[in-house]
Amino acid sequence: MLKYTVLFAVAGMLAMSAPSKSGFTGGYWQVDARHSDAQLITDATTDYGKTKMDITLGFGRVNGRVEINNDDLAKSSFDFRMYPADSMTPVIDEDGKFLSQWLANLSNHTMVCFHSKGAVRTADGRLQTTGNLVLTRVDRNVDATPNEAYAGPVYGPPMIHRVSHEATFVFDFPAAGKGQKDGSVVASGSTSMFRETYPQLVKAVVSTYWPPVVQDKNCATQAGGSEDYRGSQCTGTVLEAPGLPEAPHAGNAEDVGAAQNFNAVVGNRLNILVHLRLMAKAPGEQAGAAN
Repeated sequence: MLKYTVLFAVAGMLAMSAPSKSGFTGGYWQVDARHSDAQLITDATTDYGKTKMDITLGFGRVNGRVEINNDDLAKSSFDFRMYPADSMTPVIDEDGKFLSQWLANLSNHTMVCFHSKGAVRTADGRLQTTGNLVLTRVDRNVDATPNEAYAGPVYGPPMIHRVSHEATFVFDFPAAGKGQKDGSVVASGSTSMFRETYPQLVKAVVSTYWPPVVQDKNCATQAGGSEDYRGSQCTGTVLEAPGLPEAPHAGNAEDVGAAQNFNAVVGNRLNILVHLRLMAKAPGEQAGAAN
């Protein structure tokens, strides 16, 4: 049985830190997928539509690379991908190629990539970059019609959907010399999309299952065996959507005649907040950093 030291992350806990007006030390950086995440937020209602709210749909894992050229920000670049956290690396690539076992988990169908060249510094010290936000989605039609010879669902051939739309991320970077002891730094960025401007992305993200992201996962198996043996003991930080408010229940606990739409996901807007732990790399190492 797995045990985790759990941190339930909510939007308020992940608010952006105050921007630094000092220049960030540039360089080549690889996104550490073990300690980076994307928080996916959309609009919803509760109390039978009376109250509007934002909800976290879930968290994705992030990998990729970043280059910051402080001498010429136009030569900077951002390349990273966001995907469900079933594995450390995506099981599908941007062109829709997938591993043979991709169908084993329905959350493996979606990946969102961001590619940009160049950046500008805003008046409050942040870095702003505009590029392509690419959605890759792999779907299959499923025939699960019951009959006398039914032996389980039958899946049709994979259908690959790939669409792209311009997007702008705004990043907060730490001031020069504010990195961690291991030479890494932590940057936060955000972008927003509306269903009317990028309907494929909003629909896909809302309909995807985003399993919890476990950071710093460390499992150890107990030595020997005993009657109370419980398997591997694991620690880690879990990022998990807090869920919607609980609907009221009838006094008799049967909810007879109770309305079923106390909560509703509207999905007209998608906010993406990324938290990137960046590890310094030499320029020659960048070719394979995003794979």
